[in-house]
Amino acid sequence: MRLVTRLNALLLGFCLAGTASAYQQFLTYRIAGKDILAITMADHVDEDPAAMTLKVVPTGGMSDEILIESDGGLDECKTQLEYIKGVDGAYAEIVIDMNSTTMNGVLVLQCATFYGLFQEGR
Repeated sequence: MRLVTRLNALLLGFCLAGTASAYQQFLTYRIAGKDILAITMADHVDEDPAAMTLKVVPTGGMSDEILIESDGGLDECKTQLEYIKGVDGAYAEIVIDMNSTTMNGVLVLQCATFYGLFQEGR
């Protein structure tokens, strides 16, 4: 009986330990191109995630800066954002995995730009 109790406790422990990574947390930004004022990259330091800061038009009590970090590179994302910076009718969608299995636990999964949406007066 003791052996069965210990085995049950051991199996329960494995089950509980396995559920810690059973969820994913995503952070999604949708930013209008006309609201992007500046894009800067921080100097990359070994073992730290890449960091990019977007200066945006402040709205509704929100900060005028958005910090985006990723264990993957952000150079291509920065290039895409530069194309739509200040463009009316364009927007960016950035999706970040906030508990990825990378070294620092943050990874930009998507950095996409779209044109022709949300144009005013059309």
